[in-house]
Amino acid sequence: MGNRGDVYERHYMPSFIDADCQAIYLGTTRRDDLIRAVGRLERHDQAPTELTDVQKRDIWNHPGVVKLVQDRQRYATKIKKRGYSTIKAATGTSLHKRHHKVQCELNSLKNKLSSALLEETIDKFHETTHSNEVDRQMRGILPASDVLIPPKIEYELKERATVARLLFQPLDDLSED
Repeated sequence: MGNRGDVYERHYMPSFIDADCQAIYLGTTRRDDLIRAVGRLERHDQAPTELTDVQKRDIWNHPGVVKLVQDRQRYATKIKKRGYSTIKAATGTSLHKRHHKVQCELNSLKNKLSSALLEETIDKFHETTHSNEVDRQMRGILPASDVLIPPKIEYELKERATVARLLFQPLDDLSED
């Protein structure tokens, strides 16, 4: 059917995240930075959203597109030779119907090629973006300091601070005594 494997994720999992479950559970203040970070997990800020001009040109140079453009131009020329001033003026004639059919096929093919190329470009971006980040860090280029140092958490109740500290404490030193 042409469906991708992520149909469940795209249609049944919410992409808009606006809850800090840890803050709700522990009663801490809402961490907007955490919510923004989680919200960006599915969609990378630098992921492509549209084709580049070079990619659009490649679609126009696709052999199927070139052939349909030539066919469309041939029908347009025939319409003009028959004495019609515009293609629209030839509405209802067999040449106009053929021209319109070729135009629809051309639009369909361009949309299909554009969608496939954009999806391929996005997939390639996601396959390489994390290795690019690792390469940058290996060269000594660190992320921004606000990413490396999380903000200090302030709790409304002292008991909740104790629970939070205990939840994130390593279990190595604990005994059954």
